[in-house]
Amino acid sequence: MGGLAQFLCDGGYERLRRATRTHRGDLIVRLCGEVGLRPKDVVTISSNDAIEIDGVWFLDVGVRKAYLPADVAHAIRKYARSIDTEEALVDVSERRIQMLVRECGNRAADATGDDRFREISTRDLRAFHACQLVADGVNLSVVLAVTAYNRLAALEPYIDPPDQERIASTLDSKQSTVDPPSTRFRRAVTVAADVGKELTAASTSSDIHEIVCDRLADADEYRFAWIEEATGDGLVARTHAGVERDALERVRSESEAVIATTLDDQEIQTRNAETATVITIPLSEGQTARGLLGIGVPPNEIDQPELDVLTVLGTQIGHAIAAVERKRLLLADTVIELTFGVSHEAAVLPVAAATLDCSFELVGVVPVDGGLLCYVAARNVTPDAVLEYAVATDAIEDVRFVGDNNGGILFELSLHHSPILVLTEAGGRVQSYEVDPHGGRLVGEISTDVDVRDIVTTVTDAFSGITLDAKRETEHEIATDMGFRETLADELTERQATVLRSAYFGGYFEWPRDSTGEELADSLDVSSPTLHHHLRTAQQKLLRTFFDDP
Repeated sequence: MGGLAQFLCDGGYERLRRATRTHRGDLIVRLCGEVGLRPKDVVTISSNDAIEIDGVWFLDVGVRKAYLPADVAHAIRKYARSIDTEEALVDVSERRIQMLVRECGNRAADATGDDRFREISTRDLRAFHACQLVADGVNLSVVLAVTAYNRLAALEPYIDPPDQERIASTLDSKQSTVDPPSTRFRRAVTVAADVGKELTAASTSSDIHEIVCDRLADADEYRFAWIEEATGDGLVARTHAGVERDALERVRSESEAVIATTLDDQEIQTRNAETATVITIPLSEGQTARGLLGIGVPPNEIDQPELDVLTVLGTQIGHAIAAVERKRLLLADTVIELTFGVSHEAAVLPVAAATLDCSFELVGVVPVDGGLLCYVAARNVTPDAVLEYAVATDAIEDVRFVGDNNGGILFELSLHHSPILVLTEAGGRVQSYEVDPHGGRLVGEISTDVDVRDIVTTVTDAFSGITLDAKRETEHEIATDMGFRETLADELTERQATVLRSAYFGGYFEWPRDSTGEELADSLDVSSPTLHHHLRTAQQKLLRTFFDDP
């Protein structure tokens, strides 16, 4: 966990609550931070939505039943009695909910002198809630069921790469109630943290594979390590250390069952044998499985806390592989272009186009936590018709009308399951996406050295109405100045790039502006000062790179 979510877990949440001035303000903070509600959930619930099942309280928010701590349930009933209503508890707009949380954060900052409070948003409170459940040992499938998150990937931005102190403090606290941490466990924490640090220097997937395997095999705690990459032909062993090739093939053959389970369930597995315990760890980013890490350890020496450490390491390796692949695609001279045919029933946008008898064209994409912000131009339809459709379907998380766009109207859509997202997570880059009442076409680019069939299968398996229509090798259209683009990619942080893309595609730089800074801040769920800080910093880096580039 990292950033503001970690800050809230370290005592910030209690100090934030102390800065609330009214019963309503405190209830809003608690509904976001202890129940995990979104602003659009907060403004619709009533006291009648609190239900008790077998002595446990839940809050019915329509698409799910959120776990409701008993003291928060009591606070809801108490507040409902004070305002004497069975209608919506909080009769304000979603925008006002966000403002109330930020006003509370500003008061907390003034009272404590800690300016981190000024950046706290409703999204940070939801992240705090989900991470608290995970820290309390709640099964991850249960966390997804009772929170607004629909994928584990949505929690990953709040999890920092493992460092020795954080892993030790988290897992030591678990062990302290039973036994003190073992020397082996402490060494394992150190090894995992060291590997995590070395990954930052890797520039290719092969570099990552070698760093991980060599470092683990050199450690006294582990006998050998290997990495298998997921391809269209199954798993392929790419790198190994500490074991001869023939011996590794025997280990892989004997471990086929646990390897298959690791990939299918995306969970760490172990297999005990006479001479060693084999651990298989999934390497993934979001819903995309990138392979697995296998480790051999002395028999019967591994325990659950160490498995937890290795699980976190596997997540970090998956992220590192995805990052270098995205950068390589961004800077490539030659790419593979894939053209997919999309039926009118394949996904949310073609279904909407068929229902509304209109067309949609993707203008830009901005990755955000757990999904994508898509800027989409609609034609032959009214803004109200699109807004009404978007609000009525669960497939669109949020929608905002931006303005006019070259004969059409521009919308900002938050999507959590779409062909665009699946292709992006699989390592591709979306070039265009157009749909009309009869279907449409999705065009993407992938690197020339990845498994084309694997990526195609990932997309077509996720949506039955999508087929591959064409594949060709082509020059990368945007790779006209590699030095400039590479320098800028190195300069911008992920948050700065997100804010800059959102401002560009959202029409912030148009005159008159199609989107205000406040509207962009709402879409990204950050405070307005935070957005402007990131935007100004990103603009400065962009201009410095342009003017200083020889």
